[in-house]
Amino acid sequence: MRNTHTLKVGFTGSNGNRLDGRLELPEGAPRAFIVFNHCFTCTKDILTAYRSSRVLAQNGYAVLRYDFAGLGDSEGDFARCNFTTNVEDTHAAIDFLGREYTAPRILIGHSLGGTAALAAAVEANSIEKVVTLASPAQPAHVLHHFDHAVTLLEQGIPASFEVGGRFYDIEPQFIADVRRWDMQKVLPRLHKPVLIVEVENDALVEADNAEKLSAWLPQPPTRLRLQNTDHLLSDKQAHLHALERIVQWLRGKV
Repeated sequence: MRNTHTLKVGFTGSNGNRLDGRLELPEGAPRAFIVFNHCFTCTKDILTAYRSSRVLAQNGYAVLRYDFAGLGDSEGDFARCNFTTNVEDTHAAIDFLGREYTAPRILIGHSLGGTAALAAAVEANSIEKVVTLASPAQPAHVLHHFDHAVTLLEQGIPASFEVGGRFYDIEPQFIADVRRWDMQKVLPRLHKPVLIVEVENDALVEADNAEKLSAWLPQPPTRLRLQNTDHLLSDKQAHLHALERIVQWLRGKV
């Protein structure tokens, strides 16, 4: 394994928000640059993103993990952000690396961040491969977090929802935005290799999501099913196994 070092970086994302990121660099010239998207309501510092970036850098890749607008240390009002701003932030991260370093060839995203990575990859010319980790097939899947808030939002009333003991304010535009996106229509235009990592008995993203993504992609994706872990890939050994397989796939050995 190579040594790594971390750079604090920032760039402009959706709606002019300043996004905060960390660029994990390997020792020596990188094999390729990667953009890593975190999960819904998460940040770049969640263990899934942090461990993934470190291990991939140890294997020779440069990885940019960053906070979506309205989350973590990035600017923006979460209540006014949505799936579209996530996709725009992904493009902003791609453009930043292209301007300041080397254009990224790989997108990796966890949960809703993986769905955003798939959507962004359709128009991102430099991207050659996409990896999703426990990602829903449709952005509207995240509405299961909202509970009673959905009723209020559908009536045009701002509301709040809870994830992991924390409350988030949300505006009606969010529900309209996620329902507007239809990945069944988007994905047939993604003519790039995709690796789908799914979690067996995932309590948040059911198995049929991977099935739908596989059916909608124009070429059959590679799939990896993880056992004995959860949606956040909390089990270290399962996560490291997934990363080992991801590295093999990126290098064309799977």
